Amino acid sequence: MIFVTVGNHYQGFDRLLKKVDEIAPRLTDDIVVQKGYSEYCPQHTRYFDFVPMDEAVEFIKKSNLVISHAGIGTIILCKEHGKPLIIFPRRKKFGEHGTDHQMEIAKALEDRKEAHIHVIYEETRLEEKIKEILKDKGRYVSLGNEGRSNLIGIIKTFIEK
Repeated sequence: MIFVTVGNHYQGFDRLLKKVDEIAPRLTDDIVVQKGYSEYCPQHTRYFDFVPMDEAVEFIKKSNLVISHAGIGTIILCKEHGKPLIIFPRRKKFGEHGTDHQMEIAKALEDRKEAHIHVIYEETRLEEKIKEILKDKGRYVSLGNEGRSNLIGIIKTFIEK
């Protein structure tokens, strides 16, 4: 299963959802989407607006891949549970967020070149990246709380600069 989450931000993330829906029929894994406040309703995937945190964690645990905005909570959970993550940051210029801080987070994580984290900035690269990661899915393992500690350090360093 592929779990797609856009978080709880009040601005929608239709750009990501439309692209996921477009490529869903060409993928072998089922896709479950947490669409939040997005207006777009996928036609080729199961979706819901929101779920309690414990249910979101279960979706992450059961997934072969997570696709998400650059939300820190999702990043930490994917690292803890050894789940590969595609980060597709929300962009201010598309009205998906009020700032481009997600671009900054994505860039900082991309620079670290961690095996679990894959960053894309253009939706045209999504399908290729999904297929690449799923082909290699056996190499990801749980990091326990190491991911949380490392990520908190990254965020602290980023804020202090």
